[in-house]
Amino acid sequence: MPALATNTSAPDKDNALRLLPTWLAVTVLMGITLAFYHRLWLPGLVLIKREAFRFHLPIKQYFIERLGTGEFPQWFPYEALGRPFIGTAHAGVFHPFTTLYFFFSAPDAYRMSTLLSCLMAAMGSFALGRKMGFSHAAALVAGISFALSGYVVSLTEHITYLYPICALPVFCVTLEKALSQDWPWVVAPAAVWATVFLIGDLQTGYYYGFIALLWMVMRVPCPRLSACLRLMLVLALTVLLAGIQLGPSWAVYVHSQRAQPELFHEQALFGSTQPLRLVTMLAAPIAKDADPAVVARLFFGYAGGSGWGEGLYLGIPMIGLALVGAWYRRDLRMLVWLGVLTLLLSFGRWSGLYEVLYHVVPLWSAFRYPEKLISIVFFTAAMLAGAGLDALWARKGAPVLWLAMAILCTGTGLLLRSDAASAWTAASFRAPADLAHEVADSAGVAFLYSSAAALGVWLIHAGARRRWLSEVLFLSFLISLITLDLSRANLQAYHTASAELASFTPPLAEALRAQEGNVGPGHFRVVSTFELTLVVPQEIMQMLGFYGSVSVERRQALDVEHNAQFHLETLSPLLPGYSAQFATAMNKPMGFEALARFNVSYYIGRRYHLQGQRLARTLVSELPPYDLALLRNPVPVKPRAYLSLRPERAATPVDPVALLARPDFLSGDVDVIETSDATLPGPALSGSAVIERYAPEEVRVRVETPQPAVLILLDSFDKGWTATLESGLALPILRANALVRAVAVPAGIHVVTFFYQTPLLKAGATVSLVGCLLCTGLLTHAWWRHRHPAGPR
Repeated sequence: MPALATNTSAPDKDNALRLLPTWLAVTVLMGITLAFYHRLWLPGLVLIKREAFRFHLPIKQYFIERLGTGEFPQWFPYEALGRPFIGTAHAGVFHPFTTLYFFFSAPDAYRMSTLLSCLMAAMGSFALGRKMGFSHAAALVAGISFALSGYVVSLTEHITYLYPICALPVFCVTLEKALSQDWPWVVAPAAVWATVFLIGDLQTGYYYGFIALLWMVMRVPCPRLSACLRLMLVLALTVLLAGIQLGPSWAVYVHSQRAQPELFHEQALFGSTQPLRLVTMLAAPIAKDADPAVVARLFFGYAGGSGWGEGLYLGIPMIGLALVGAWYRRDLRMLVWLGVLTLLLSFGRWSGLYEVLYHVVPLWSAFRYPEKLISIVFFTAAMLAGAGLDALWARKGAPVLWLAMAILCTGTGLLLRSDAASAWTAASFRAPADLAHEVADSAGVAFLYSSAAALGVWLIHAGARRRWLSEVLFLSFLISLITLDLSRANLQAYHTASAELASFTPPLAEALRAQEGNVGPGHFRVVSTFELTLVVPQEIMQMLGFYGSVSVERRQALDVEHNAQFHLETLSPLLPGYSAQFATAMNKPMGFEALARFNVSYYIGRRYHLQGQRLARTLVSELPPYDLALLRNPVPVKPRAYLSLRPERAATPVDPVALLARPDFLSGDVDVIETSDATLPGPALSGSAVIERYAPEEVRVRVETPQPAVLILLDSFDKGWTATLESGLALPILRANALVRAVAVPAGIHVVTFFYQTPLLKAGATVSLVGCLLCTGLLTHAWWRHRHPAGPR
């Protein structure tokens, strides 16, 4: 078997820090992690920020509700004309964390899965540190540094992206064993890698492959055949185990805009890390009381939003230890290369390297948010910081450098707090004077805190170097300093509030129920507009802060996916991977005529829309504390199913922009049907189409027509749908109006049934079963050989 690179630069095995008992190190690590994330296990709370509140809770509630009725959800009707539920991956249906939702409420299950991920980050880093030859204390520092780092804490809002980076240390530990020990160890990294795909983060799962390849090249002295074969087996088992998710996701990908790099280029670069944000790695928080979107737009150049991760803070102690570890542990150069490379890639549009890989590396163009790569930088920095602790105790490194950094941070902090710095900030970034003052002053305060942390490390390092501090005091002081420094800056990066906020019914939802009576899929759609200006009652802002207030406002506005919790459909998209046609159609705001063509009956927006006499007459309800109004579409709305008054044949794909500009389409007269058949039924001069049953995966429409006609169903045209008559005769589904479904119906009285099955789900499930059997066989064979070793007879 291949031998891993020897630890030529590791501290002496007689290092006193190695005498720290394993049980004590693990207990301290668990205690610090649980204390920091205490709001994840205290009762009666809910994670309130962005996707944690608006996406995961509604999606999981939908999944559990459907299972509770004995149905397996495969289609999600509540956004974007309907979307594949399993194929879009982010639902994480097959991930082990899903079992938590069977035993706990959705808010509690989400918090529990988040807490488990953070604990896995801490314990995985500890285990990896020990595998790399760290002392128990150094491995403890690595675990604390990673679990409490700014980016990991920020990702608590999105378990789909949090879990993969938290699982990375565990993956590296198991990969290390798979490359150096018995063959059955290949099952362990494959299982960890597969769970990354199963939770829905195909992007980070894709990056795992490059990390594994670099790990093999750098950790094995020479890439021997055995190591290559082991890595290939790990990859094969991963694909097999995750096949149940990868199959449906592939079916969605090949028909989405992500499969067209020239169309997806701008979105792929969305969420690039602005290099100026790296300052917040050293000093944070900055402008915590200002609107994050305004700060991001003026100072970091983000056109929308406030950056993917709220916090990037590592701190002077952690960064300094990482530099010491990188310098004195040359055997860990693989971590240095990995960190530098991913940092450059995370710059996205600000770095030419990402653009090169976008055009050269297969499938790289399918993903967006380059900033996600910076999470790997935090992982490498945490591991190197652990190595730096051992180097410090071994009297390596110059304490004066810490003092110099403290002096530099003090000078920077005092300078930023001056009036001149505020004036320069306002002029350079064209920011309002009060905002510029807040940014500069808060940055100055943050640098002063960083100065204090650097000064503390200098005192500890100097004391240890002169042996004025015992091992216990050195370790206690340094761990306390790192923990307090990270907690001061990052504790506010995960946001919780009372669980009642996840259960209240918005007044506008009650108004729709009173207006329509029967609320549920298949009746009408509602569109909620998003505006950058936040309007909430003052007491809400004081209680929840900016991110919590945004979440409450969006719930009040029934924004996607909050609408799903009240069984209301919207035209707006959120799940990734929608078609190129839909993306093109949604690039520009639709008018009321276009919305009416897609069964949008209601509109939620700011009350200034009521100033127009046309819309004032359509007011249904309003919510003054949030400046929201519920309006009825002033244009007659097309029903969900109807017979086309004037079907028009198109032999080539229809341009949605051109179609939405046609007056005869906006008036409701014409429907453009994409078909290669030379003949198409004519206008439906009479007849009717009535929906008899509307379920997410099955829609039955009763059609009465004296002549052949085209039936239009205003739901998404997607692979996996089939249509049949009551006789069992299959009808080909045609794309109508660029986005929806149509079938040609013969004359007479018929029942047309649309039925959906997730493409490649059965094939993927079969592949996963094969993978499970292979893994079981490998483990069983290893167990049998262990119990019955071959020996001389």
